[in-house]
Order: sequence, then C-alpha cells, then structure tokens
Amino acid sequence: MSFARFVFATAAITAIPSAAATASATPTFYFGADLGVSLMTQIESTRTNTGVPTNCDQWLEPVTVRGQVLPLPAGQCQPRELPSSGSEFDLDPGLAVGLNVGYAGLGPFRVEAEYLHHRQGGERVSLFVPGDPKQREFSVREEEIRNLRADNAFVNVYYDFPNLGGSALRPYMGAGFGVSWMKIDYSATSVRRGEEVLRALDPPRHPGAANKVSYTSETLSDRFWSSQLIGGMDYTLTDRIVLTGKVRYVRALSDFRDKRNPWRSLRGHASTVAPGGEPIHYGISTSNPEFWTFSIGLKSFF
Repeated sequence: MSFARFVFATAAITAIPSAAATASATPTFYFGADLGVSLMTQIESTRTNTGVPTNCDQWLEPVTVRGQVLPLPAGQCQPRELPSSGSEFDLDPGLAVGLNVGYAGLGPFRVEAEYLHHRQGGERVSLFVPGDPKQREFSVREEEIRNLRADNAFVNVYYDFPNLGGSALRPYMGAGFGVSWMKIDYSATSVRRGEEVLRALDPPRHPGAANKVSYTSETLSDRFWSSQLIGGMDYTLTDRIVLTGKVRYVRALSDFRDKRNPWRSLRGHASTVAPGGEPIHYGISTSNPEFWTFSIGLKSFF
C-alpha cells in the first residue's frame, strides 16, 4: 500500500465516528411560538389640558349676563394649563402572542431574541377633577380606553434547571430587557349643563355653551424601555420538539406619554378659542404600564 492510500484510508476511518457524533449532537438553536392571555394591571391615567375658560370662547355670540358682557375680550383670555385629571382603568383580559429565536449551547444558560404582542379591551369611567372650577359646568364628563395594544422586542437570558427527577419536565427562569411600542384608543366626552344652570353659576357662564359637547377620539402612542421576569416549565416531546408553559411580568421603565392632541370638537365647534386660532390640546400619561401573560407554546430545535 502506498503512503497516499494509507493516509486516505486512515482519514476515512477517523471521519466515520466524527460524522456520527455530529449527526447525534444535541441541537442548540431553536425557534419558538407562544399563545396565551394577557392581564393588564390597573392603568392610572392623567389628562392635562391647555385651554381658556368658557367665557373666553370667541365663537360664542356676545351676550350680557347679570351685567357682565360675554365673551370676555380676547386680550383677557390667555391660554393656561388647567388642573390635571386622573382616572383609573381596569382593562379586560386580552390576547398575548410571542415569537422567539434562541441559542441553548451555553450549558444551563440560553439567550433569546423575542417579539411579543399583547392587547386588552377597555373601560369607560366618569371623570372628576378636584380643584377645577370648570367641573361645575358639566352634566357629563367621562373618558374611555377602548383598546390597548403593545408590540415588544426583548433580549432574554434564561437559566434551565436540571430535569425533575430524571423526567421530561425541566423548569426555567429568565429575565429580559427591550423596547415597547404601545397604542391606546382613547376618547373623552364633556357635556355642559343647561342654560339656566350656566347663568346661575358664580361667575356666570356664557349661556351659548349650554348643552354643548366637547369630544375627542384618538389613537395615542408612545415608545419606551421595558423589562420582564419570566418563569416556566419545559416538557420534552422529542429530541427536537419541546412543549413549554410560561408566565411573565412586564413593566415599563418610564411613563407612557402622548401630548399635544387637539380636541375634535370644543363646545360644539372647532377646537380653537376663536375662528382661525390655534387648536386647544390635551395630553395623556400613564405611570409605568405593566402586565402579566400566561401562555403555552412550542420550541423546535435545529
């Protein structure tokens, strides 16, 4: 046998167990999908308004009430920030959907990139603003969150515990950090009292505003950093398919804020103090939105 044939035969024999080992090696990359329910903790929302009193509304026809000419001259009516209003919304349970890609070749640790979408139904609440002199003008004052939805992108790190008693069950825990994009379908309605009541207030209000409606409906949005804590249990179905159950807690690291949204209707007309004027705006903020999800899913290793 020539030297060249000897080297080739030796290499071929050596490669056989190596190839077999590669074929039977545990796959370390995986793709996963989760489906479950999302539970939002109570949202504490604060609305801020920049506007002018009803008696400064230059859209209303001049009238004299108890010796006072209304509306007041425009020069006496500078925009100002009105008292903030706080509301608490208990949102309905909603849907949570997640997709993830991970690497599990780090011993008991694994890392993962994840996309998570969740949404909730809303609630309508009455609004009362302590210290707001305008509160006496309204027969109806309410806010509504019709829908809330969020898209989240996380980088997660997990620790996989040993299998329980040699079974197919394996608990895990993890934490993640990422960015969230949240949208809220928000609306608000204020209806002023009748003419007799407006005239009797002290000071009297312009009777032309009687029974008029201020209304807005808008999709509010914001982006912020978020973190999450995760716990769960894997159940090995095959050497490449794993069933997983997961619970997570997600919390925003800053407030949701969306400012400078114009009212759609202000006292029954365009959202300006006078024809051709600048719109009157409001803003919404919520303190560190947070939610839970409970889900099941599959991981496919490759």
